[in-house]
Amino acid sequence: MAASTSSSPPASLAPARAPAPAAAPGKNPLMGGCLSCRLLSGVGLLGAGGYVYWTARRPLKLGCAPSPGTIFQMVVGISIACWGVVILVDPVGKAHPIESKKQ
Repeated sequence: MAASTSSSPPASLAPARAPAPAAAPGKNPLMGGCLSCRLLSGVGLLGAGGYVYWTARRPLKLGCAPSPGTIFQMVVGISIACWGVVILVDPVGKAHPIESKKQ
């Protein structure tokens, strides 16, 4: 058998091609820009946070000493309410990249 005289190198010696980088996903506004979705979710979270907070606060009004569990429950209630405010304000949807202003 005659040896192959092709000019291309064998596959094992060919340089490996780097895969093309995937395009970065575009930043979508929170809740897809749907105002009614943001209002419903934000007000719901505000209500849930208020309920958790006031449920934990009720024994304190009766004169009971606060336990670490009660304080943790109050912190969780405030955190849920703050999450609702963030959804209502939607700071992510208002941020625009600087490159889009140049065009």
